[in-house]
Amino acid sequence: MGQMKEKKHSKVNIRENNTTKQVNIASDHKPEIGNETIEKWQSLLDSTAKLMNVPSALIMKLNEETIEVFLKSQTKGNPYKVGGKEELVYGLYCETVIGKQQKLLVTDATKSKLWKDNNPDVNLNMISYLGMPLNFPDGEVFGTVCVLDNKENHYSELYEELLDKVKKHIETDLSLLLSNQELEEKNQQLERSNEIKSKFLSLISHDIRGSVSSMDNFLKIMLSKFHTYDKNELKEKTKTLSVTSNSIYQTLQNLLTWSKNDLLELKPQKKQVELIPLIEKILDLLKPKIELKELEVNTDYPSERILVYADPNMLETALRNIISNAIKFNESNGKVFIGVFEIQKGTEIEIEDTGIGMDENTINKLFAYNHSKGVDNGEEGSSGLGLLLSKEFLDKNDATVKVSSQLGEGTRFTIRI
Repeated sequence: MGQMKEKKHSKVNIRENNTTKQVNIASDHKPEIGNETIEKWQSLLDSTAKLMNVPSALIMKLNEETIEVFLKSQTKGNPYKVGGKEELVYGLYCETVIGKQQKLLVTDATKSKLWKDNNPDVNLNMISYLGMPLNFPDGEVFGTVCVLDNKENHYSELYEELLDKVKKHIETDLSLLLSNQELEEKNQQLERSNEIKSKFLSLISHDIRGSVSSMDNFLKIMLSKFHTYDKNELKEKTKTLSVTSNSIYQTLQNLLTWSKNDLLELKPQKKQVELIPLIEKILDLLKPKIELKELEVNTDYPSERILVYADPNMLETALRNIISNAIKFNESNGKVFIGVFEIQKGTEIEIEDTGIGMDENTINKLFAYNHSKGVDNGEEGSSGLGLLLSKEFLDKNDATVKVSSQLGEGTRFTIRI
């Protein structure tokens, strides 16, 4: 998933018109300059300094408060040191280059009223200068590439062309580094998305298998007791099977929809949802499992309608997974409580069971991918993906979920929307 990167700024002083300009500089997200690139740039600087017969060729990097020597030519008489920094208070040559985003030529600073005073480069006897700006392809400033001499130097057009080629070569490398970083990030995001999608498909198939298995067991019990049912009981049992079958169909529909999307970027389609009918629908769906374990389900709802603003499919999936776990990890003849309460800033849902409970370590890992066992008659274990997906969907709908539990004393989920 792409995130907004915080921009960084720097203020440079332009001597020519005595102004200050704010520029965007390389953010922390920008790629590091690797050894292979540094070696290439070092060779460029050394060759440039020798061809121009000057003591110093530099690549300067602009920071928020300083400009520093990123690389220097390994030539005799070069007074600069890699890592050396100057504060942005002098209006240095490089500040003007960056501020105006164009080349700067100073033939002899000692003869210039503009450049001779309060100039750290002149103090190093670097009195002539030719420099050009270096930028990332998105416009953020890296710094400058420049040459300096300890004598007057008018730098021929051929030298200017040479330095311009060096500038373009360095900026091409910056562009390649940025492209490689973006490609790597996209590959990582794709791998993560594919991994989650694969786990998600596994979760849904597990969910469907569990529902089909419960329906099959329910049918077998119905067949074994068929002769004991009157017409009304048979109608109720058939209605339960119809609800379960319809829910499996809806789950498959969601599967087909979600499988076509990047789950990390899946956007909620929010609208007003009646919460209590949604919970009752889930309980109807899970009725076979509830009856097979002979659980007692108690509810506490307000008398008035409760509306929440959420994606109905995401909310149903999240609540179904949590309620399903309350059933799965409960003992036979256990209890499940579901309460809905109006609070000051929304609605609170409590889902509590009298099941096996969890220790603190398990709670801390609850919303991560894991595998755990259900309770009773060979029930399938949990992939842990149901709660992982529930948390993801609740987050997307601005809802929070808290868990409290003790081993052997059950578990309570508290959801606030």
